[in-house]
Parts: sequence; C-alpha cells; structure tokens
Amino acid sequence: MQGSAKRPLFELVRHDHDLGINFRDVTARALEYPWHFHPELELTHVVKGSGVRYVGDSIERFEDDDLCLIGASTPHCWLTEVGRNEPVHARVIQFLPESMGASLTDSATFRPLAALFARARRGLSIRGSARARTLESMRQLFIGPQRPLDRFVGLLGILADLSESAELAELSLGDGAVPDDKGSAEVAGRLLGYVHEHAANPNLSFSIVARACGMSRATLGRAFPRLFGKTFVKYLSEVRVTQACTLLTETNRSVSDIALTTGFGSLSNFNRQFRALKQTTPLRYRRSGVVRDLRRG
Repeated sequence: MQGSAKRPLFELVRHDHDLGINFRDVTARALEYPWHFHPELELTHVVKGSGVRYVGDSIERFEDDDLCLIGASTPHCWLTEVGRNEPVHARVIQFLPESMGASLTDSATFRPLAALFARARRGLSIRGSARARTLESMRQLFIGPQRPLDRFVGLLGILADLSESAELAELSLGDGAVPDDKGSAEVAGRLLGYVHEHAANPNLSFSIVARACGMSRATLGRAFPRLFGKTFVKYLSEVRVTQACTLLTETNRSVSDIALTTGFGSLSNFNRQFRALKQTTPLRYRRSGVVRDLRRG
C-alpha cells in the first residue's frame, strides 16, 4: 500500500469557472490521496485499481469499478495497492451542491437531490444496475469533446437517477462531519497514515502511535474517537482485517500466515476479530468469493 499522512485534510478544488464542477480523469501508478475533505460532493469511479477505501468511519476494500458518491465535507481517502501490472485509473466529478441550480430545500423539484446529498454525507456505495447505468453515463461525459452545458445536464441526469435508486449503500455510521480547524485536519491525516502504514506491526500500540504523532496518550484518547468515530483498538482491528481480506482473496497463503502478516499475533485472535467484523470465518470468506460477487453488483 502507498499513502501519505503529511498533507492537511482540506482540499481546495478548482472548478469550471461558470458551473462550479470539476471533471478529473486520473491515471497514475497508485492513488495516494491523503485523508481529506472539501465542500464539494464527489462522484468517484475507480476504473482500474484495488486497495482500501476510507470514508468517515468506514474502512473497506475496493476493486476495479468501485463507484461512490461522497458528501460535502465528508472525510475520505483511497489508498491503492502497488505491484499491479496496469496503472490505476479513476474518473472523478466534484461539484458544489449549489452547482445544481435552484435551492435544494425550497423547491419540490430538487428535494430528491437534497435528500441524496444528505445521505451522501455518510458516503454511498453505488451497486447493481444503478452502478452500470452511472458508469456508462460517466464514460460518455469523459470521452471526446464535451460542451460544459452537456456535462452539466449529464451530471444532473446521473444524480436524478441516483436519487430514486434503492441500490445505494451507506458506508459510514457517522454523518461524516469533521472539525473545521486546520490543526485537527493535520492530526487526522497523520493518524490515518501512520496506522495504515504500520498496522501489520503486531507491537503497534496506543502509546507508539501517540508518540509517533507527537501527542500524549490523554490527548490521543480524546482526539481519536472524535476524528474517526471509533476507538483506536477497533479502528486498528478493522484496518488489519481489511488488509487480511486482500490476502485471503488474492493469494494462496495460509490463514495462519495471513494472521501473523497482518499483525494479529495469533490465529485465535485473528479468527475472533475477523468473525466479529465480517460475520464469517476467514476460510469461509475466502471460499465465498465475496469480493468477486460485489464487483459483479
């Protein structure tokens, strides 16, 4: 995995001058976006790439054709795996709520969009036939020359369709709100990056993380649940289980080896934590093909 924890959490998005919408077609060796947020909503299609997606308090694996709508000011981060033969490819549309035109709260016509944008503060994974329709519509917006008005109408059509869909799954348990000050932003970035990069260390502890991020144990104890919506112990366990899911589905390594590789220290602890988070055992998860099934929608 590749990641960065040194940049601040707030991202300044450069928009189309007239519409307040930004279209980005990204090709790179890896997605290395730090934990960040911005006042724009974000529709992200990872065309090619796999890794770990962080949205609010959600930590999940993602695969090719992952599609999410992330709400305004919802913290998020995609960290992709290295070593793939193909570069990572992502299509991203970022837009301010007011870019869609009329008041979202005062007009009955736009009220479904207002409800969609409110749900998106928890992050929405788009699946099934809704994903297939959205991916095709996004592809059309990114290929060939497009007039700004055509792109605006196309995005509005996508959002109208999603506002009526039952195939949207909320990712985060919290509403995605984060402290607005730069100090808290930088702390959140450092914490996520450090835990992600060192989770496989079986000796990683609360004290080590606090010291590495320049904080006292008491300060970290107050800050961590506020920034990530859960305790450090639960967060670390989720990161490790998510990394274990990658090894279970993409390698033939034994479960005991994966348990040690991902920092659990013992097979019994790994099985217990895995079952608590995934409601199944590591072996059943491997045999079920759950990741491939999700990719098919």
